Amino acid sequence: MTCLSSQSGKKLGLVIDLDTCVGCQACVTACKEWNTGGHMAPLTDIDPYGGHVDGVWFNRVHSYEHTTEMGGRTVNFPRSCLHCETPACVTVCPTGASYKRASDGIVLIDEDKCIGCKLCSWACPYGAREFDTDVGVMKKCTLCVDRIYNDNLAEEDR
Repeated sequence: MTCLSSQSGKKLGLVIDLDTCVGCQACVTACKEWNTGGHMAPLTDIDPYGGHVDGVWFNRVHSYEHTTEMGGRTVNFPRSCLHCETPACVTVCPTGASYKRASDGIVLIDEDKCIGCKLCSWACPYGAREFDTDVGVMKKCTLCVDRIYNDNLAEEDR
C-alpha cells in the first residue's frame, strides 16, 4: 500500500456554486474536449437517447430532485475528483501509481505504474475514477494540472 506524502501549505481545488449550476453540461464538454481532443459521446448518465455513455469521463453532472413541503427543485451536482485531504484511493494503491503531490495537493495517477486493478475506484467514495479499457489503466480528473502550470497559456486560460 502507498503512504501519503507530507502536507504542504498550498492546496488547490475547485469551487462549484451549486446554486448557479443549471446542469448545462458545459463543464463536462470542456473537460472532455481538453482531455480527449474532442471525441465526444452522449453527455447524460441515464439512458442518453437509448445509448450508453462510453469513453472516459473526468467530470459528470448528476441531477437530483429535492422535494420539501414547500415544493421541489432540481439540484445539479458536477462530480469529479475532489482531490481529498487524505485520499483513500492513494493509500489502497498496491503499486504507488495513485499519488498526492505534496506541493499542491493534487491527486494524480502515474499510468506507467498503474496495473488496472481498480482498487482505487473501489476506495473512492465519490466514484471519480474510471477504467480506460483502451489502455488498461485507471483515469481521473487531473485538476487540469497540464493547464494551470503551463506558462505558454495566457493567465486567464489556466
